Amino acid sequence: MKTPFTSLLLALILGAALHQTVAAQNINLEPKYGLVAKTEQQQAADQHFLDEVDRQTGGDRAKAAEQVALLGWSFVRKNAPQDAMRRFNQAWLLDHSNGLALWGMAVMESAKGKRPEALKLMAEAEPKLRGNVDFEVDYAKAVSVVGLQTKDKALLADAAKRFDAIYQQHPDHAANLQNWAILLYYAGDYGGAWNKIQLAERTPGAVPMDSRFIAALEAKMARPGANAISGM
Repeated sequence: MKTPFTSLLLALILGAALHQTVAAQNINLEPKYGLVAKTEQQQAADQHFLDEVDRQTGGDRAKAAEQVALLGWSFVRKNAPQDAMRRFNQAWLLDHSNGLALWGMAVMESAKGKRPEALKLMAEAEPKLRGNVDFEVDYAKAVSVVGLQTKDKALLADAAKRFDAIYQQHPDHAANLQNWAILLYYAGDYGGAWNKIQLAERTPGAVPMDSRFIAALEAKMARPGANAISGM
């Protein structure tokens, strides 16, 4: 007997095949299908997909969206961005408010250099993913990157506030500390950047810091001694 998830996967395969057949352009690879007006054939394919998922899940589209979004993230980890975006779109079609799908779309957009667009998707996902530390770290980094690119002081201040809030709750999150250090580096606070890097290096199970960033920081300021690490 098929499990609900196995049946759902069959529905996804069917839905993807229909979309590929009727798509006049490859809207499957754009967040939210590019928000373009769909043809009658595309709308029919959407409805067929939704009906099949409803039949397999008893109409629980929110739960189905969560499963499909998780499948999308599995494709992210496999470095299969097109498959990932197709699943994130299907999850969004099932539930426009699904945070995992919106976050996944943001990651895909950021990978293509579309960081302002990614930031908008993350802002949309935030209400559903508040408390998810990995999302919060990713979001703070996105705010920081866009703030640095646009020299937007409000965004930069927001990023710093987010990094600090994450640190207060998760002081051992090395990625958050490294991202914070990068922001401080570009602000010209090299001592502060070293402080965050050395804190990150002391976290349990810490992974090596980005060697290119460390080299850039060392070019601005020699690494302080261990005793220079101050409390937060």
